[in-house]
Amino acid sequence: MGFKENLRDEITYQGLLVKEVASRAGLNAGSLSNYLKENSSIPAADVAVKIAKALGVTVEYLVAGQSRTAGSAQP
Repeated sequence: MGFKENLRDEITYQGLLVKEVASRAGLNAGSLSNYLKENSSIPAADVAVKIAKALGVTVEYLVAGQSRTAGSAQP
C-alpha cells in the first residue's frame, strides 16, 4: 500500500473526518482530500510530517506502512 491508502486507512481507523485531521495538521481540508484521490502524489516532506503528527503515527507508516508509531513493532 502507498501513502494515500495508509492515510485513508488511518483516518478511518481513528474514526476521524478529513477536516478534523486537516485542522490538527494546520492544512486546508481540500488539500488533505487531494492526497486521498486516485491519482494523488505523496505530499512534500514537511506536509507529510504534519499529517503524521496530527494522526500520532510515523511518516514511515504513512509512506511505506512501516511501524505505526515510534518505537513500536511492525503492524
